[in-house]
Amino acid sequence: MAYTYLFFQPTRLPLEPHELSEATVLPLNNGVAIRAALARAIHAIDWDSDHVGRTQIDGQWIELHVPAAKGTLSLRCSLRADHSAIVQRLCDQLGWLAFDERPMCYQPDRVPMPA
Repeated sequence: MAYTYLFFQPTRLPLEPHELSEATVLPLNNGVAIRAALARAIHAIDWDSDHVGRTQIDGQWIELHVPAAKGTLSLRCSLRADHSAIVQRLCDQLGWLAFDERPMCYQPDRVPMPA
């Protein structure tokens, strides 16, 4: 079983729940830019292809799916552990937003909020 987080580029920060929309939350779909940013934040990603990478952070496995053209970056992980600290760290380092399946919104330097 796996859990998925989706990452996006905010047009500005911080955002309040009522401000979350297609105008303020843009997809991350430039594969080259995504991989370069991830390389700065996560140093040991094993890329199976241009679109799927795997690594471990703090002993927890994650799988990254970079969109080929449409869509946005996703992070797939085990349901057996809480990955919210890893997701928050990526948002803090890269200036991205992330949403989980509950749905909660993670943004840089803020506590997660309902989306």
